[in-house]
Amino acid sequence: MSQDDSRISEEQARALWRRAAELQAEAARRLEERSRQLAPREDPSDAVEAEGYRLADVRAAAEDAGISPEFLDHALVESRNQALVEGGQARPSAMAARFLGQPPPTLEVSRVMHAPAEEVYAAMQRILPEHPFRLSLIDHHGADPVDGGMLVFKVPVYSYTATTADQSFAYEMLWADLKQLVFSLRRLDTSPPATELTVRVSLTYSHRKNMWVGGIMSGIGAALGGIGGALAGGGAAVAIGIGGVAVGAAALSFLVGGASFGGLAMLGYRKLYRYALRRGEKAIRDLLGAIAVDIDTGGGFSSPKPLPGGFGGFLREGREP
Repeated sequence: MSQDDSRISEEQARALWRRAAELQAEAARRLEERSRQLAPREDPSDAVEAEGYRLADVRAAAEDAGISPEFLDHALVESRNQALVEGGQARPSAMAARFLGQPPPTLEVSRVMHAPAEEVYAAMQRILPEHPFRLSLIDHHGADPVDGGMLVFKVPVYSYTATTADQSFAYEMLWADLKQLVFSLRRLDTSPPATELTVRVSLTYSHRKNMWVGGIMSGIGAALGGIGGALAGGGAAVAIGIGGVAVGAAALSFLVGGASFGGLAMLGYRKLYRYALRRGEKAIRDLLGAIAVDIDTGGGFSSPKPLPGGFGGFLREGREP
């Protein structure tokens, strides 16, 4: 019997968990202390001082704190992925986040494919450019897409005049104004081989646009509610027969009614935006599901494409990366 197959009591398990948590906290404390030691010190004799830490120092500090290099490498890939997702976008708007009820800054969907990374990449070439997804490769980061590289795809523009049969994915993305999808592959150390395929979407543009659209809708709701309240308040005051009170009552009713309707409109738009994000997430999950089915069937129900070096499999006539 191996050590992992042996059994321990519940009390022993709890003690192990507590001790593991203590060791993790101690590692974090050592890492914080190490970061203070690495912090650049002001030296008047230095004419130019480089900003930040060298990656080699970051790795050494993590190892000193007892953090496995594997976890640091994974964190580094996630950081670079996030930077690419946000690349070219304006900084997230705190005002938009408050208006929309603090939605997440990015949308992320992952699925484990029970196949080597090369097979997953080949299935992506068969599925992504075709109906109903029709994604266009517009940028990439990293030399090898099956070894930590990232692929940036543009979502097709939905046309209100064209037939909807070939635009289902574009329609779902339109709900929350999702414009670009960033794909990344990560090999998993399993037997048989498996690969984690992740899709990330920056919501910066989505937040800003929906803040303006939602703000306009809330403003219209506030104005209509205020007018209705003012008419009701003014009529009541006229019925009393005091002209001066009529003006005051109408103004007060306008403010109260406008605030109430505007607030309800904002809350309603928040729910609508959350619903739109759920639709977008489901559409991306369906996309990953289509890739998984293509892998399971060996691409027998897709247009066969070769697996060239680089990104050639995603290029179609008239399309550039």
